[in-house]
Order: sequence, then structure tokens, then C-alpha cells
Amino acid sequence: MTQKPDTSLQKDPSFKPILRSIAFEIIIYIPLATIYTLVVLALAKDILVHIYSTYPTIYAIATLLAILTQGVLLEAFTSWIIRKIGLRA
Repeated sequence: MTQKPDTSLQKDPSFKPILRSIAFEIIIYIPLATIYTLVVLALAKDILVHIYSTYPTIYAIATLLAILTQGVLLEAFTSWIIRKIGLRA
């Protein structure tokens, strides 16, 4: 009787670098997001409240653009760091 090969993800040698990469990205994301939020709240709180109460449509558009831009920049930055460290080719 022949045994079937174990196909669990934990036995896959390519799974470990992916987990390491994800863990490292989370370690980078948390402080960057926290610092960014605190800086924006400290510097732009009054401006954002004024735009929100005066021009809600412009605020909504600006918010969506900010979310997209932040996501792209944060992903590019963390990918760059991970490539420099050598966790991903």
C-alpha cells in the first residue's frame, strides 16, 4: 500500500518565506500607520473638520484619493524595505 504525499501548507518549503514576509509587513505597517494618523490628526484636524462641515462632497472625494494614495505608497515602501532586507526577490 502506497502512502499519499502530505500536501499541507506547513510542509511546503515556499510557505515559510511568505509567512515571514507577511509578519514583517505587519511589523512595519502598525508603527507607520500609527505615526501617520497621529501626525495627520495633529496637523490637519482643523482643516479636515472645516472641509467636512462646509464641502462634504469635496471631503468625500479627497478622502477616497487619500486612502488610495496612502495604500499605494505604503505598499511600495514596505515592498522596497522587504527587497532590501532580502525577504523577497
